[in-house]
Parts: sequence; C-alpha cells; structure tokens
Amino acid sequence: MYKYILIIIFFFKIGFASNFSLDQFEIEINSNFLGKEVVLFGNKDKDSDVIFIFEGENKKAKLTTKVKEGFLWINETKELNNQPSFFAIFTSPKKTLNEIFLFSNLKDRHLLISNHSLELHKIRKAMKVKNLYIEEELESLSGNLFLKKFLIPDNISPGNIKVYMYELKNNEIVKMVSKNLQIKKGGISFKLEKLLKTESFIYIIILIAISLLLSLVTNLIFRKK
Repeated sequence: MYKYILIIIFFFKIGFASNFSLDQFEIEINSNFLGKEVVLFGNKDKDSDVIFIFEGENKKAKLTTKVKEGFLWINETKELNNQPSFFAIFTSPKKTLNEIFLFSNLKDRHLLISNHSLELHKIRKAMKVKNLYIEEELESLSGNLFLKKFLIPDNISPGNIKVYMYELKNNEIVKMVSKNLQIKKGGISFKLEKLLKTESFIYIIILIAISLLLSLVTNLIFRKK
C-alpha cells in the first residue's frame, strides 16, 4: 500500500513535466532470491511518446542455437562478450521494435537493438526465454499518467541496470533522462565472501575458531556417552 502512496505523492510533485521514478532503486539478491516486482511510474506530456529502456551491465555469455548439418541437428555455441545482463523496453503508445529501429540516436546507444540482424534476434530470443528480455506497453492511467509493473527475475546478475526515458515529439527525441537500478548481493554467504576478499586473515581466524568450537562440542558429547 505504501508504494502507491509514494506514487501519488510523486505525481503531485512532477506536475506536467515528463518524468518518471521507480518504487525502489536498489534490490538485494541472495541464495533465497525468488525475483522482485518493480513498479515504474510517471507522467508524460500529452503530445509526447515515451520509450523506456532498462539495460544491464555488459557481461560474457554463451549463445547456443541448433544448426543443421546434413541430416542432423546439432547445438552450436558462440561466446558473447557484450551481452547486457537484462534488457527491457516499455513504450507509450505501443511501439514495435521495427518502429524503434527508425530512431537512430536511440538504437545506436543500445547494441542489443542496434539493427535487424539475425544474430541479435537470436540473442534477444534466448534472453526472453530466461526472462531477461521484455518488450511491453506502459499502462495508461487517467490523464497522461502511466504505470508499469514488471519482474526482475531470480537469475539476474548483480550490477547496475541503467534506466533511460526517451521523450519523443513528431518522431524526434527531445529529451532523455537516465537513472540507476542497483542489483546488489546480500546474505550471509556474500558477507563471508566479502570478508575473505578484504580481510582474509580475520576470515581464517574465524574459521579456526569455529573448527575448534565444533571439535570441543564433539569431544564433550562423546565424553557424556
């Protein structure tokens, strides 16, 4: 409920200027992370179109596709060096990827939608299967307000997701605003891992202390028996 109160307050603050926000700008992931719903909301000028792009940090990945060799289908794996960890496109009014391709200033900023190539199509398709690629329309509310709920999946990689809002008038980009959605590791295992990297000596002492304690407890149990 508090999320929607914040959204209402935000709408009063932004007035008639095209702008946006998220209900959260930081998500903590751990071994029990099951995904997280994020709410995108904002206001646009009545004569404007808006395109939102969520683009995660580039990382190495593998693309596996089936290719036919003679009478057999085999898996072909290709190494990728610049694949974003997450990619989402939200538009109002609804725009297809072919329509977005017409905005050269926009597509040149984002490699995954930079052209019509079959290779990029395969990458987007593979990411979509893993819930790491989304193409959807924003939900229009009363007036020029918009809202969109979407899921950050449980297989998301830690890092920064850049959020871009492009405002268009007469098929020209007139404004661009960017913000950051941070995906951070959390939990006990991450804290121990961080401790190992930064304070390895202290980490070793803790492990030795735990080992001695377990040994002492075990000896006491056997003595009682």
